[in-house]
Amino acid sequence: MITIPTKKLQSGFELPVYGLGLWGMGGRYESDTSKDDNEVQAIRAAIDVGITHIDTAESYGNGHTEELLRTAMQGYDRSKLIIASKVAGNHQTHDGVLRACADTLERIGSDYVDLYMLHRFPDPGIDIADTMRAMDELVRQGMVKNIGVCNMTQRRFDETQNLTDNKIVCNQLHYNVQYREVEDRGLLQYAQTNDVMLVAWRPLQKGLLPATSIVDQLAQKYGKTPVQIAINWLVSQEHVVTIAKTSSLDHLHENLGAVDWIMEDTDVELIRNHFPDQKVVSDAVPLDYVADVAPNYI
Repeated sequence: MITIPTKKLQSGFELPVYGLGLWGMGGRYESDTSKDDNEVQAIRAAIDVGITHIDTAESYGNGHTEELLRTAMQGYDRSKLIIASKVAGNHQTHDGVLRACADTLERIGSDYVDLYMLHRFPDPGIDIADTMRAMDELVRQGMVKNIGVCNMTQRRFDETQNLTDNKIVCNQLHYNVQYREVEDRGLLQYAQTNDVMLVAWRPLQKGLLPATSIVDQLAQKYGKTPVQIAINWLVSQEHVVTIAKTSSLDHLHENLGAVDWIMEDTDVELIRNHFPDQKVVSDAVPLDYVADVAPNYI
């Protein structure tokens, strides 16, 4: 077992630099039980090697992913795990949030989650003020330890933060060596200057990052693989951690070889400035800037 380094906010909130994402386990938007045994084994294998941060959502597998997590967690010390889940945008009315969280807790078999996030800004017609009133109630009741958001622009993050009594500790965003929307739109700098954790999802672009001479050269320099360079580039940056789905134990061990060292600042900037074919809009969840237009907002 390895000890994964952590990053800690001034508020005291702390996350390991690498966690396990469960998207695709137990189905995508519909339940798929065909691989349950293998997926439970994969989650348990990750915990056994030192993973403590596990990320899921009520929409994953239409709730079945959370049920898989409940099975996988049996026999482990719950207090040692950091379980994160998310409420879907169409459930973010006041009462909808309360019901969704209660259902999540039942599925994962716990009386609390360490981190509860808005999977996106509420659907049209739902007042974000009502959403955050419910999130505050969940914190007061002890059902939620910390609150966060996903896929939010700076303006929406600010608006949401202004409507809660609790610090929003993270913004979960699509970010890797190729996809740079968070840099282009200032969200990386925002997280760093406002003491917010940026949780980068899809750090390896589902294994489809292009091969480049820059990464190959750095892999040779550090004695690492290109995969490890790509992950380390993220976690070497201030306030950035990452999550990835990893069903293969071999891939997991390779990924974890990226977390116990820090890339030199000059090499971080080399990739930032010269990685080829950079994309400034996510190919999975583009941030909604049209809806973000507001008077007098700069």
